[in-house]
Amino acid sequence: MTNETLQTIRSRRSCRAYKPQQITDAELDAVLEAGTYAASAMGRQSAKIVVVQDAATRAQLTRMAAALRALYDSMGRAAPVSTEENPAVVFDRAAEKVCRGCALCELCWQKEYTGTFNALNDATPFLLERGRALAKDFPSYFADRCIHLPDFLTAVNGELSAFLLRRQYRRQLEETRRSARGQYAQLSELLTATAAGLGEVRATAGEADLCRIGAALRPKEGETVCGDTVVSFRTEGGLLCLLLADGMGSGEAARRESALTCRLLEQFLQAGIEPEAAMKTLNAAMALRGAETGSFTTIDLITCRPETGEAAFFKYGAAPSYVKKGGTVRRITGGTLPAGLRGGAAAPDVTRATLEPGSFAVMVSDGVADPGRDEWLQNLLAGWDGEDPQTLAGLILSESVRRENLQDDCGVQVLYLSRESGVKKV
Repeated sequence: MTNETLQTIRSRRSCRAYKPQQITDAELDAVLEAGTYAASAMGRQSAKIVVVQDAATRAQLTRMAAALRALYDSMGRAAPVSTEENPAVVFDRAAEKVCRGCALCELCWQKEYTGTFNALNDATPFLLERGRALAKDFPSYFADRCIHLPDFLTAVNGELSAFLLRRQYRRQLEETRRSARGQYAQLSELLTATAAGLGEVRATAGEADLCRIGAALRPKEGETVCGDTVVSFRTEGGLLCLLLADGMGSGEAARRESALTCRLLEQFLQAGIEPEAAMKTLNAAMALRGAETGSFTTIDLITCRPETGEAAFFKYGAAPSYVKKGGTVRRITGGTLPAGLRGGAAAPDVTRATLEPGSFAVMVSDGVADPGRDEWLQNLLAGWDGEDPQTLAGLILSESVRRENLQDDCGVQVLYLSRESGVKKV
């Protein structure tokens, strides 16, 4: 190694600030050439270098990083303190099955409780090491006294198998959680670092809004907070998004889950991630959270290109949605389970449609109308001749309250495509 190389290593400094100007093509070529000489395993790995120079891409990378970081943080907050189940539960459940009806139950579990406790405690290490209990694992004073020892051993071994499976599942789940969180964090850091040196995005004038949106929420009877969350926004790519999430149960706990779901999904969509991919990623993360918390959330998403009327309906366990044009109403359903349920479909139900000028798209939570008896809602939509989506959302909610008596949280969101939108009939 030459003195020049050593001096280069000694004088190397990390860059903590970046200039707004792009480097020259010659400088970029020199950097790329140097990168191709990086060490690889036995020189067999070909180099693949991606160069990002435009500000718009930088902004998108930053948003993706923020979305992944938020997902990482949500999983961390949801995870309870990891506690190992006490092996004593094996004996407790076995004794409940065998000892309760035994003539010596009072002797073993009251008068001689300390001796019984010590006998079971002494046997525990052998059980856990072998995965099965044998009579020889227990002290003679206990084994000789127990008049139902074979039945007790059978019950212990049954409970022990279940205990070991639960332990293995929890450990695998925790390992999966740590792995997923680590991947989200690493990818977030990578995207942040990639975007750090690029310039800021210049704001551009937006197009005239071709759509109007109305929304209404009402909590379940007896609750002060609605567990449903409705959100609407438009991405920088011009995609209009309407979200409705229904958290399990009602009240504040349900509201927190549904609000978190909407916030995370909005961040993914704002980052430019395709809706179906964003929902699949969120569902996978929520399944890890749900395995510990027992919570789940239905997700209803409508996306629309106002300039063309192209719309898509994405559902995880959500209630039917409706498309109204004149006196015609189309009912859109899905069969997937809510997000966060393990064993549920990896991908959401997707239905694509074209909204014509003057048409409505309506999304509701299941508290508004029972999916099995929503004829009244279809009739209401068919007979509606107004153009204000907020008035229609309020009307739907009022009629639902009258019919359903607020047996669940209610959420309604309505999209109206203006007659002046210029969308051509298909």
